[in-house]
Amino acid sequence: MSIEALAMVKEAMSDMGLDYAFMEYKQEPGEALPETYFVGEYQELEPVNEDGEEDTIFILNGFSRGKWLRLEEAKGKVKRDFPQAEGRKAATGPGTAIAIFYSNSLPIPVEDGELKRMQINLTVKEWKVEG
Repeated sequence: MSIEALAMVKEAMSDMGLDYAFMEYKQEPGEALPETYFVGEYQELEPVNEDGEEDTIFILNGFSRGKWLRLEEAKGKVKRDFPQAEGRKAATGPGTAIAIFYSNSLPIPVEDGELKRMQINLTVKEWKVEG
């Protein structure tokens, strides 16, 4: 997954007003965690063809204290910003492009009764044309 794709996710999360960090959410000393926040990670998939397309599953792990509704509302924002059909797209340079699509989500039980967790999966497609 390219730095440009990571930057697209970060910018989108900021535009949606969702607290987000890649791999680890850190707060300043003495600062509390936000009520709802997301941590991103990814898994690159093995290429299927030799057409220059790279596919990645980008995982947004959402955490919230108290109510599931906050995570469901955040999921709604993500679904709107990364539409399943057309995705969020960008040309990132000569011969390169990125498209990010909402894929699916699942609530994940956590042993802490107050903490709620939801995993949102995005599909990231990147193309690089050599030559």
